[in-house]
Amino acid sequence: MIDQHALAAGRELLQRPLLPLAAMVRFLYLTGDFAAPSEVIEQLPADIETNDAVYADAVADLRPYAPLFAPLVEVKEGRPPAARIVDTSGQPVDALTAAAALVDQQVLTRELERINSLLCAPCACTLCCVGPEATMQQAYFEIPLAGAEPDRFAVARIDTPASRTHRADDEGPLPVDGRPFYEQGEPVLVHWRHGWSLILPRASRCPNLAADGRCRIYPDRPEVCRRPQIFPYVLEPFTDEAGSGWRIRRSLLAVLDCPYVRLLQDEIAGFAAASELDLVFRRNKA
Repeated sequence: MIDQHALAAGRELLQRPLLPLAAMVRFLYLTGDFAAPSEVIEQLPADIETNDAVYADAVADLRPYAPLFAPLVEVKEGRPPAARIVDTSGQPVDALTAAAALVDQQVLTRELERINSLLCAPCACTLCCVGPEATMQQAYFEIPLAGAEPDRFAVARIDTPASRTHRADDEGPLPVDGRPFYEQGEPVLVHWRHGWSLILPRASRCPNLAADGRCRIYPDRPEVCRRPQIFPYVLEPFTDEAGSGWRIRRSLLAVLDCPYVRLLQDEIAGFAAASELDLVFRRNKA
């Protein structure tokens, strides 16, 4: 049973989504005589009320996010966006649309990292840190890693020419010593075509999960572990023959396996609506 009082701080942030404020800053900065988005933030009214939320101190809410508004500076100065961004049909979008989407994705990502952290801890849940149970249809769970994150896991590694041409979910699973990669019995790091992942086979545990259910590397945990189980998809990464880029989705994914997602479905729906995001609820482990 989750102590709902312990969820109060996270619930409060769900009721004060930042994207409506980010939209205000974007409009004022691009249409006004301001040197930087941070200047706009510092001049916001002491309190702001929208149709969906009340911000008692909007300046304090937004100030930590000021550096994430840098793409707006580029577009105001006439520079092209730093990233390739397309719409749902694959067509390039204009510079302003691209900059706005980049800002929203960055703000939402950091915002949800904070919200998820506040909601996750009181649940004392290890759902994201263990492999499938025997009754589940999946043979393994994959935890994508980036940069130097693989070095935080003291497990065996698979890094071969074959692995670097595969994806974990390819129809023909990567063979290792005559068996599919997920039948190694223990967690393993695999270097796929798109980069490294930690693979948790059935009945396995993350090597950094202590016996008491706590993460041994919590302050240095991978980025993917910082955002269970509400995920931002203003932009979705993709790769095609022209290279890598981002596709505008403007959606929010909430995974119903998570106990706080099941408990707070109405609050999450309100957060998505106020942020003008499409909301997708789905199960991940089944």
